[in-house]
Amino acid sequence: MNTKFGWFGAVLVAGALIATGCGAGGASYTPPNSGTPILTMYDSSVDFGDVAVGASTTQGVTFANMGTAVLTLQQNSVAGTGFMTSGIGQGITLGPGQSATLAVSFAPSAEGKAGGMVNLTSSTANSAINLPLSGNGVITSHSNTLNWDASPSPVVGYNIYRTPASSESWTKLNSAPIIATSYTDWDVQSGNSYLFAVTAVGAQNVESGFSNATLATIP
Repeated sequence: MNTKFGWFGAVLVAGALIATGCGAGGASYTPPNSGTPILTMYDSSVDFGDVAVGASTTQGVTFANMGTAVLTLQQNSVAGTGFMTSGIGQGITLGPGQSATLAVSFAPSAEGKAGGMVNLTSSTANSAINLPLSGNGVITSHSNTLNWDASPSPVVGYNIYRTPASSESWTKLNSAPIIATSYTDWDVQSGNSYLFAVTAVGAQNVESGFSNATLATIP
C-alpha cells in the first residue's frame, strides 16, 4: 500500500543550514591553499535492514569539510553482493563549508544477510576510510510505500520513523538519510496498524521535527 506525508511545521529553518556543494559543484571550488581542512563523515556505517529480493533502496552518507582549507576525497572501491554507489567516484574537491553525499544502494538478489565495504581516501587522512555496509534480503508479501514532498529547505536526506498505532514507540527505520522522497518498509505485518513520520536532515546533520504522522493499516 502507499502512504503520503505532509510537512505542516516540521521543515528545517533555512538559516540554520550552510551552503553545500556536491559532485561537479564541489570540484570547481579553488580558494587559496591555506588553513587546515577537516573532513567530517556523518555516518560510520550503513545498515539497510530488510529489503525485498528484487527491490532496491538507497541511503546517503554525507562528507563535509568543516575546516578552513581545501580537501580532496575519492572512492576507490565498493565490495559486497548487491551493493552499489554513486556520487563521489574518482575524486571531488571540497572547499571550506562544502559537502558531498555518497549514495549507497542495496538490491538483494537472494534471501539472506549480506555485507560489504566502501573504501575511500582523503587528503586529510593517512589511511583509508572504510564504510561498512549490511543488509538482509527477504521474501515478503506485505509492504508499505511512503511518499512525501521535498522539504522547502536545503537537505541531504530524510529519516523515516514508525510506531505501532497503539503505543507510539517510535523507531527510526534507516541508518543513514534517505536521498529520495519515497521509502518502502518491508517489515510490516498483515492486519496491523502503524503510524509513520519523516524528518529532514540538513547539511550539518541537523534534523527537523516530525512531519505529521500518517496512519497505515496493512491488509
